Amino acid sequence: MNFPNEISGRISFFGMLVIYIVICGIGVSVLLASFDLLIRSHDKRLTGDICSLVTEKMNNSIRYMTGSAENMSAVLSAQGYDDLRELYDALSTDNSGNGYISIGFIDEEGNIYATPTEMSEFEKWRLSDIAELADPVSISAPYRSGMIGQPVFTMFTNYTYGGGKKGYLFLTYPLNEIQKIAYTESLTNDTDIWLMEADSDNIIQCAGSNSYSIGSWNNALLSVRMQINPEYQHDYINWKNKMNEGEKSANITYKIGSETYTQVFAKIDFMHGWYVVVRIPSSSLSSAIQQFRTSVLIFLGILFIATVIMFILSHKRETEEKRILENLSIHDPLTSVMNRRAFDFTAEQYLGKMFKNEASLLFIDVDYFKQVNDKFGHEAGDRILTEFAAALRELFGNEGYISRYGGDEFVVLVRSADKNKVSRQLELLQQKAGDIKPCDDPEEYGDFLLTFSCGAAVFPDDADDLKSLEAGADSALYIVKKNGRNGFGWYINTDETGKRD
Repeated sequence: MNFPNEISGRISFFGMLVIYIVICGIGVSVLLASFDLLIRSHDKRLTGDICSLVTEKMNNSIRYMTGSAENMSAVLSAQGYDDLRELYDALSTDNSGNGYISIGFIDEEGNIYATPTEMSEFEKWRLSDIAELADPVSISAPYRSGMIGQPVFTMFTNYTYGGGKKGYLFLTYPLNEIQKIAYTESLTNDTDIWLMEADSDNIIQCAGSNSYSIGSWNNALLSVRMQINPEYQHDYINWKNKMNEGEKSANITYKIGSETYTQVFAKIDFMHGWYVVVRIPSSSLSSAIQQFRTSVLIFLGILFIATVIMFILSHKRETEEKRILENLSIHDPLTSVMNRRAFDFTAEQYLGKMFKNEASLLFIDVDYFKQVNDKFGHEAGDRILTEFAAALRELFGNEGYISRYGGDEFVVLVRSADKNKVSRQLELLQQKAGDIKPCDDPEEYGDFLLTFSCGAAVFPDDADDLKSLEAGADSALYIVKKNGRNGFGWYINTDETGKRD
């Protein structure tokens, strides 16, 4: 009687089940407890991601512009112009298609070659001081151009002329090219994206709910801080101080009226003192919260499925076997069927089940394979093995395990003991083998015909373990080869008197 073992097994199973339920309960409790925290941090994460993406796009765009400016300066420097006035007149006549709205020069004595409007803006915005910072490129803060009435920025790069004289080439670009980059990254119409100067609190609207405000200038002190609810004023000051101290990024959550906003800044590498600021209201993130709730439901569903699986104890061993197999190198690199190690493991596990499975083991040798290699070459031999393995997979892949034991030897464990069925499959394999050729040229392979020899044994009629089953199939294969190859035969079990069973 096995009552003690049964009781022990039940106690072990229910003990594991109780532990599993307790762990799941703790996990669900922790998940629910952290739900509110995740909701609060979600806004900051999403806003920060948008801000980082917009900043990266802006930096890449400006980096491309600086590269173009350096290349232009190098080309012009190599031409060795003496008269910058003549060069300026030639270049400033047509800027169409170049992206910039104006081009000019500063010579070694500080003379500026530009339009009168630009020269006044050089004085107003102290752009000559920015030029002296070029190493090899410097960029001005955005300013409103008197030429086009829109925000622009000017890029300076070192320039050599007249046999070694040093000056600067400058290009003025419209800021709306950068604003467009920010606008395309806006996830919702409620997402505000600004360019902000730390020193002055000036902001330039790049994206937002009001399309008419895009490109407008404003002051953050007046347009944002004065609107924030009083209890958040101190937090805003700390956030702004981090920007003034040169930190690369920081976030803040505040309320205007009853609406909660999350706001993040990120530093622009190529524009000194300027930052990208992204602000998103919490009301626009409801879809994200719904996705999170859906994730919770999916998680609870997975827990339920896992609990059901716990009741199906018979699957546990198969799962462990699969895990072990996945850790093995299971495939032959040439034919993509199992290697011998993986096959032996799989076959032993299949034949060793508590409820005995029926099976047929096939030992298969490609006939005269060495002659194929000698006559047609190893490349042709590899082709034959690969196509022969493909034929095995086509006929037995859905109902058995296939392995290349080595060289031209294959072994198949078919999950069936029906000799008639397996024999019909082997006859089909003979037909498919006959269609396999060592090359594509009929004149080269001539009357070549691929054949094989196969010995087969049945489990558990012929053997009670894998080793004995292999011995029986090998014995049958030996008889087939002895009788001239090109065929298959089944192992005939005899008792000690020599009589057939």
